[in-house]
Amino acid sequence: MDSPSTYERPTALTRPSPRTVAQMTQAGLIVEDEGRTRLGDEFRICASRLNGIIKATLQSGERNANTVLITSTKPAEGKSFSSVNLAASLAQTAARPVVIIDADLKPGCLSELVGLRLQPGLFDFAADPQIRPADLAVETPVPGLSIIPIGVPPSFADFEQRRRPLMEVVDLLSVAMPDATLVLDAGPLLSTSDPSVLAPSVGQIVMVVEAGRTQRLELEAALELIRGAHKVMLMLNKVAGRQRSSFGSYSYYGDYYARPNAPPPQAKSAI
Repeated sequence: MDSPSTYERPTALTRPSPRTVAQMTQAGLIVEDEGRTRLGDEFRICASRLNGIIKATLQSGERNANTVLITSTKPAEGKSFSSVNLAASLAQTAARPVVIIDADLKPGCLSELVGLRLQPGLFDFAADPQIRPADLAVETPVPGLSIIPIGVPPSFADFEQRRRPLMEVVDLLSVAMPDATLVLDAGPLLSTSDPSVLAPSVGQIVMVVEAGRTQRLELEAALELIRGAHKVMLMLNKVAGRQRSSFGSYSYYGDYYARPNAPPPQAKSAI
């Protein structure tokens, strides 16, 4: 993806218009115009369970308890689709507002899909923490859900220099928006270092795993990159022929890394 040769913070933040249903549909949002769907219900059940974990983390006083990192092992596993719908379901089922933050630089990223690719966002905030995150958030047609786009990345040399601020930006966002649940849509673990760099700073991690495609060794390698994280949840995506027993299932491996000799986890969810 092309990046500007020099990085300059926007002189003024102009809030774009709220996103439309069509734009959110382009990003993968499930629209239930004719009544509730099975897939929508599955996301709501998963969101309810995830919200319970977030509540427990908040009550424990852990660092950045209101943050959730969504990642995958490799590209095209349905990560952004899962991020959008999980965030929307969290907004619909919980009392807290939800902000989905695009943290994936890939072409066709969430910001691009919803028409926010050139809007100030995460990288601008990383470059200047004096920017108010609330000024970067764009409303969506889902009540309680907004988006902070990826922003304009600096040149490669500047990007490497700004990597540590990008790690610390989660702390700043969590403090600046304590009453919201922050969902970071990050890149795949085996394709970019960003999610493993951000992992120690978030309260919980959801890893999207594609049914029938993601290999066991790939999953093991991805989990190894986030070994220091204690709340890791697996979401199995693209399951053919869902069975009744799989409805709304969601696997939580919060103590996996406490057992170094344990066999690798088996994903059981069907989303």
